[in-house]
Amino acid sequence: MPATDLTGHQPPDSPLDRAIAALDPVVALLSLVQLNGDRSLLHTYGPALEGTQNRTREAFVAVDGPVAHDEADTTIADEIRRQLLKEVRNARKPVLPDLDPALFRQMARLALGLDLPELSLAPAFQHAGFTTDTRVRVPQKTPPADFKVLVVGAGMIGINAAIKLQQAGIDYRIVEGLHEVGGTWLVNTYPGAAVDTPSRVYSYSFEHNSSWTKYYPNGPEFLAYLKRVVDQYGVRDRIDFNTRVSGAAWDEDRKLWTVKATRDGQPQSYEANVLVMAVGPNNRPKLPDVRNLDAFEGPVLHSAAWDNSVDLTGKRVVLVGTGCSGVQLATALADTVADMKIIQRQPEHIIPNPQAHEPVDPLERWAMENIPFVAQWKRLQGLSSSLQDMKGLVTIDPAHREKTGGVSPLNDGIRDMCLGYLKSHFPDDPAMVEALTPTYPVFAKRPILDCGFYDTLKKPNVTLVKGALAACDRNAVILADGTRIECDALLLATGFHLDFCTQFDIAGRDGRTLREAFTPAPFSYEGMLVPGFPNFVITGGPYSFLVANHAVVSEQQVHYVIELLQTMIDEDLAAVEVSEEACRAFVEDVENGLSATTWVNKGTAHGYYRHASGKVILAIPRHNSRIWHDLRRPRMDDFVVTTRADAEPAPAREPAMLSI
Repeated sequence: MPATDLTGHQPPDSPLDRAIAALDPVVALLSLVQLNGDRSLLHTYGPALEGTQNRTREAFVAVDGPVAHDEADTTIADEIRRQLLKEVRNARKPVLPDLDPALFRQMARLALGLDLPELSLAPAFQHAGFTTDTRVRVPQKTPPADFKVLVVGAGMIGINAAIKLQQAGIDYRIVEGLHEVGGTWLVNTYPGAAVDTPSRVYSYSFEHNSSWTKYYPNGPEFLAYLKRVVDQYGVRDRIDFNTRVSGAAWDEDRKLWTVKATRDGQPQSYEANVLVMAVGPNNRPKLPDVRNLDAFEGPVLHSAAWDNSVDLTGKRVVLVGTGCSGVQLATALADTVADMKIIQRQPEHIIPNPQAHEPVDPLERWAMENIPFVAQWKRLQGLSSSLQDMKGLVTIDPAHREKTGGVSPLNDGIRDMCLGYLKSHFPDDPAMVEALTPTYPVFAKRPILDCGFYDTLKKPNVTLVKGALAACDRNAVILADGTRIECDALLLATGFHLDFCTQFDIAGRDGRTLREAFTPAPFSYEGMLVPGFPNFVITGGPYSFLVANHAVVSEQQVHYVIELLQTMIDEDLAAVEVSEEACRAFVEDVENGLSATTWVNKGTAHGYYRHASGKVILAIPRHNSRIWHDLRRPRMDDFVVTTRADAEPAPAREPAMLSI
């Protein structure tokens, strides 16, 4: 804590003084109102701050980068900061820690410089962190002593599920195949691994991290955050580590799941009323299907199974893949290796990202850590673009296509921004511009936030090679056109298999397996539930992704799971299973929406958006604010339910008049 003088106040020019002096006046005013409860300040100062809002748009949506804004009147800004400094030094409890909807709407309007759509206000309130309790159903009963939930996976969603199950008073256990929590962020340790979502919004809304050191934190920093959350909420003691699940079967007579696993070579078994699979769709590295891969005698390193004991200093390396992991690897290793040949099968749309390696200003960090409500308002500003209407982001505008041949004004604008950014890096090299220009629409593949890749390609020891890996021999790789490239190490940034739990032997009702149900392609209801598999949830299942970051998706889905479990408890249900009809209707609606998107109308694009069957099942073509509302509570008419055999009618609890 900062030093204080004898009066208990921090001395002049303390970290508090400096942090408030540097604080955006809009954020300062919003924090001040919550601290002292004086709503009239919004009318006194708010109009003078219009147009001064810092409206940096999230990179995957931005067309022109940061939106220019006016500077606040110095006299007004200083007065707001003076009052905030006084209020923070007083250290009183905030008068308005909780905001009513009308006040939040007014304050959000000032924070963002625009009115949020009505459907986005409640999602904004939650995801910005102004509430930590999203429960909708008021519990009528406490969970029975024998009601147990098993969560498979201790990654981002599994940790979230554990915390919310714990808060709901539901008995749970997590099984994790690895030695530690973190999932993706434990496994992906390749050089340069980093989050490509702004750090302010890539964390749990109920557990902010105000201390990110970078705007886009690296893997170890994000893993440290997850570990800290696990320990803070006491989740670690409920995790069985080094325990690999092999399969599970639904016991129809007992209405529970039996789960088989192995821990340290010894068989383990579990029983649970509800089974939650929180393993994610991308956790099995995908090796390229090429001849004689095993013939290569040097190290072969996949980005998702990196061996950090291998020293690549001074080596000749071939890097296969220019997706997100590939560009991060290339940028991180270019100055370490003697020579790097990058095999590019297909160029990517790359979006400018000047904050890729930038540290967060220490004063900004201090303000978020120490001044109440600053973190929430800054987080809301970071979420702004994803809460607005995004017409044409991925959906084809028929009139625009007929007129221009493009996708939509917004999509084409992002394409043109990417092309302009590319040309700015290679103004005198038209051949390189051509080699790096995609021939497919934006979002047919995931755009990449530039982490320095274009600058990396200019290094004298780096060469971009257009082609596809076809074979290996003892000390070289061979491309499809016959080109032979000698190298000391082979680096594979070739992604993952899209499994959706088909790597496990899971048998539902009547013994039908999940693999059978998911042939030819996986599907689900609301991105989580599958007919024929009672009391079974796949978090991050088919039709879940690409409209919000993983932190947002996980919170929304976990909320839905808790609401469904509380319904089971209140209504004495032994089993809940989504009906075939409801699931079919959901899938038909989603696939109809997908048919008009660049995810499906992909042109020449390939990539992980598509399942091995060729279908797009990763994405859902709905605005995330709609999804938030869709998942507030389960629509029980969509379920087939079975009442517990021991269920008894709840006793009448008539309120009696009291007297003295």
